[in-house]
This record gives sequence, C-alpha cells and structure tokens, in this order.
Amino acid sequence: ILKDLITFFKEIQTHYEHRSKSLIRLGNVLNNTSTPPGFLSEGGLDDALQVLRNYNKQAIAESNKAREIEEDVILALTGLRSDLHQKIKEIKNLSGDFKNSVDKEMDATRRAVNSLQEILGKTELDPALTTGKEDPYLLRLAVDRQLERQIDEENYLHQVRTSHHVHLWETLVQN
Repeated sequence: ILKDLITFFKEIQTHYEHRSKSLIRLGNVLNNTSTPPGFLSEGGLDDALQVLRNYNKQAIAESNKAREIEEDVILALTGLRSDLHQKIKEIKNLSGDFKNSVDKEMDATRRAVNSLQEILGKTELDPALTTGKEDPYLLRLAVDRQLERQIDEENYLHQVRTSHHVHLWETLVQN
C-alpha cells in the first residue's frame, strides 16, 4: 500500500513539476512581450498583459507544490516504508524464537492417550493381560507426564509471542 501511495504522490509531483515548467515558459513569453510605444499604457492591451502576468505568477506559485509534496508527503511515506521493512527484517530474525514442538507434543499426547484407552479396554476383558509395560497405572502416569510437556511447550510459545508482541508494539509506538 505504501509503495502504491508513494507512486501516486510521485505522479502528482511529476504533474506539478511539468505544469510549473510549462508555466515558467509561458511566463517568459509574457515577460518578453512588450507593447509598442504607440499603444496605450493603461486601459488597453498592456492591461491584458499585466492580468496574464499576475495570473501566471499565481499559477507558478501554485505549481511549486511539487516541492512541498516531495518534502512533506513522499519523504515521510518513504521513511515509513523503510521503517516497516526494517521491522519485517527484525520479525524474520526473531522467527527462530517461535519454532516449537507443540505439534509433536500433541501427537505424543494423542498416542499416549490412545495407548491408555486400548489398555483400559483390555483390562475390562481380562486384567491379567495388562501387566508390566501395559499396566494402566503406569500408562496413566505417562499420559500425565506427556500432558505436562505439551502444556509447558504451549506456555513457552505463548510467552514468547506475548513478549515479542509487546516489544513490537512498544517499538511501533515509539516510531
């Protein structure tokens, strides 16, 4: 959006510059035009030339807005765009902080819960089938540990995102 706005205002600036140059050329023609000595100095063609000269001076002053657009609008938008590019680079550099294993931990939790459900189903049929590694109590402890790992990973990700959002917000507010 900023790039398009900059282009838009550059086009306006170019229009004003061309208009200014044309008006200056017209003004030079008017300034080099003089009434012959036999014409009236007032109330004739000379008055028309003075009106045109005054109009042209005002038009030239008006067309000098190109400089104001360059100084005020385009430079400000270009600076803002540059700042945004810098912030984008900072965010990309921070992207490593957002790497996490939440998906991996969720898969491990899902597998642990499925194993526990399967063993509980076997226990209902014959409790003697669920001994050793397949002890429901041990599998329940494994599910609890896995849930703790998943929650720790999710909390870490949330803390990192929150701290980075606060940092970016503070930076944007300062600028």
